[in-house]
Amino acid sequence: MLSSANSLEGDKHVLTVSNLTGRSLVLNRPKALNSLTLPMVQAIARHLKEWEDSDLCNLVILRSNSERAFCAGGDVVQVSQTWKSGAQAQAMKFFQEEYRLNHIIASYSKPIVAMIGGYTMGGGVGLSVHAPFRVATESSVFAMPETKIGFFPDVGATFFLSRLDGETGTYLGMTGQQLKGRDLLYAGIATHYVPSERIPNLEERLWELGSSDHDVVNAAIEEFAAQPEESEALDYSLATIRSSIDRCFRFKSVESIIEALRQEEENPEWAQQTISTLEKMSPSSLKLTLEQLGHGKRLNIQEAFTLELRLAEKRLASHDMHEGIDALLVRKTKDPKWNPPTVAEVNMNQLFKEYFETPVAYNPVFKKRDAKFTEYPHKFGLPTEADVRDLVTGDNPQAGDYVLTREEVINFFEREYISKIGTSRKVSWVLDRKTRKKHDNDSLEWVR
Repeated sequence: MLSSANSLEGDKHVLTVSNLTGRSLVLNRPKALNSLTLPMVQAIARHLKEWEDSDLCNLVILRSNSERAFCAGGDVVQVSQTWKSGAQAQAMKFFQEEYRLNHIIASYSKPIVAMIGGYTMGGGVGLSVHAPFRVATESSVFAMPETKIGFFPDVGATFFLSRLDGETGTYLGMTGQQLKGRDLLYAGIATHYVPSERIPNLEERLWELGSSDHDVVNAAIEEFAAQPEESEALDYSLATIRSSIDRCFRFKSVESIIEALRQEEENPEWAQQTISTLEKMSPSSLKLTLEQLGHGKRLNIQEAFTLELRLAEKRLASHDMHEGIDALLVRKTKDPKWNPPTVAEVNMNQLFKEYFETPVAYNPVFKKRDAKFTEYPHKFGLPTEADVRDLVTGDNPQAGDYVLTREEVINFFEREYISKIGTSRKVSWVLDRKTRKKHDNDSLEWVR
């Protein structure tokens, strides 16, 4: 049961709007960049449950009242202070309720449209990335910067980061690298890119639909999506370093990744900057994150949240999480004293046993939601690199017994994605990187 104080605080910081057959949840804690508290998490979950059961609600919009941020994360300072005060069950309740909310969003029966303008980080990613529709704007800034505070990328990152193209998710999870604007579309974080000036009209259009059909909602959002500017280069900040990311972050140990970065020849300046970034992160967080994401590729959505709750409990009992939060967010000296202080001093066997094998005191609460999918049930973003690979190699049954030319591959995805804006540009870029023409004809073969 919610206490009356929690309910009041949640309703103050999470506003609701009813309009025709749609509902909006508006994050309303602008001075804290809408950082999530437990009452906010509980309020969002409560409203979503009510609306899912209501015949008067066809779709839900998640948005912010702040131009600066959709949601910059969870209020980890409060969580850390609660744990250190001895109220460990209350601190863990935040993560239990947050992950349950993330799971509700991932398995929601009605369309959810997340308007992710401004900072969308940590807990804000958990509120949005599991929804079938995520609308980025030119102001969007995505990041999972948890290793910087001695934590690990959570809120379902175990699931979604491990399913991004190539080693993109590993890179983003370990380094906390930001993606901006249209980056989110090409990376697979957003499903659509709509200029912020069009968002009010988009919301009005969604209210008019009177439909809970996901395809109808998708078509309506696509009406407002912006065409990329004409240029030869893909408007994606990771485009020129994607091969380097895959080459360096494919290893199973942090030491091997750092060594690969030292040996990187194609993008040496990026590699050195990345090493410098990794050296600022909690060494134990880096090793934990790499192991976590390796597990994530094999887990279903419910197993991913279960693992994260285990890791959160263990991390709250560690030195580094509280030290990182204190150094970066409380005293703001940005000089955390990690323990162990270096990657070499982190005993991986000991870390694995402690975090992945020893018993835990707290368990997830999914409350009658049994969604256990291994891929998201709705797919409204751009084609993934794996989608393109499967068509080229013939692993997609729709390829038939024929080897395809470049033009045939692009045309296939244009048809399948109903000329979705950005499709041909991304597919062309993937083909440029990952295929070559066979010697005897114009058909393509995949390059590993």
